[in-house]
Amino acid sequence: MYLKETKSTYSMASKLKGFSDWLLKAIASVNLEAIVLSGSHEYSPLIEELWKDEAIQATYNRRNELEKLPRVATYFLERAVEISKEEYEPSDMDILYAEGITSSNGLASMEFSFPTPAKSGYIDSIDQRYSKMRYQLIRVHPRSLGENCKWLEMFEDVNIVLFCVSLTDYDEYYEDNKGLLINKMMASKQLFESIVTHPTFYKKDFLLIMNKFDLLEEKIEQSPLTQCEWFCDFHPVISHNHNNGTYVNPAPSLAQCAFHYMAAKFKRLFHSLTERKLYVSLVTGLEQDSVDESLKYAREIMSWDEEDVTIINISQSSTRNLLRVWRHAPLSFWVSL
Repeated sequence: MYLKETKSTYSMASKLKGFSDWLLKAIASVNLEAIVLSGSHEYSPLIEELWKDEAIQATYNRRNELEKLPRVATYFLERAVEISKEEYEPSDMDILYAEGITSSNGLASMEFSFPTPAKSGYIDSIDQRYSKMRYQLIRVHPRSLGENCKWLEMFEDVNIVLFCVSLTDYDEYYEDNKGLLINKMMASKQLFESIVTHPTFYKKDFLLIMNKFDLLEEKIEQSPLTQCEWFCDFHPVISHNHNNGTYVNPAPSLAQCAFHYMAAKFKRLFHSLTERKLYVSLVTGLEQDSVDESLKYAREIMSWDEEDVTIINISQSSTRNLLRVWRHAPLSFWVSL
């Protein structure tokens, strides 16, 4: 009883400890993929058991202190047994969660269209207008967006630019080609300034898509927004009393305050550079309804201007997402570097 009570929160049973040590050695080897694939049926139950172990869960709850740990780990580790089956085929959601874990110097593209509105009931005019469009999404490596980038001039006919920012980038860093650590949010700010002031996009509408709000809600409770130098003056007053007399709406959460604060920072920056209004949309990228609403908002903005429209989507992340569509074309095409 005494041993049980004094057992460390981060200690594991000998069997799991032995397996985890072996797994770490396999990860460090150059033949990890071959090792795992050859014994996936044998190892998957152990991986599932390891993932559910109290010590691993206690460690994972402190993942904000660990570098280079994908936040999608939960999704895949909970499906270790299912994924290891021979008949396993990745679902659309599996593919979405896997997206962005690794980066590539090459290009990747896919074609898609939005669902056709239901024939029964009310059909939104915006949805009906754009339901038959075909889109092509292409991912470009960030090195393609240097100061001497020339291909942006090819998008001089766009009507709106979608600029994507991850709300969780404020305390994350990447290493540039000089070996220096660069704050990802500051890199987004710098890229935003260069795109907004590029002659190609003079007087174009911009929609700022602020992504990963669900992860922001989790992270900001442990990692303050002030870790980013641009957000050093973020000092919200959060009320923990949600019964404010006759008021129906509860006080905003810390994550909501942070979102509005970051949106305001980008809006002020945009106005100082262009003297124009910046549109903003909050998105949780893995929730289809959230993405649909954001893209519908973009289509509404376009409908306020001309009928013939083009979209370009630029994201500051491990890769850049570019989206272009021609109003009367049955299928869009893409020009890349």
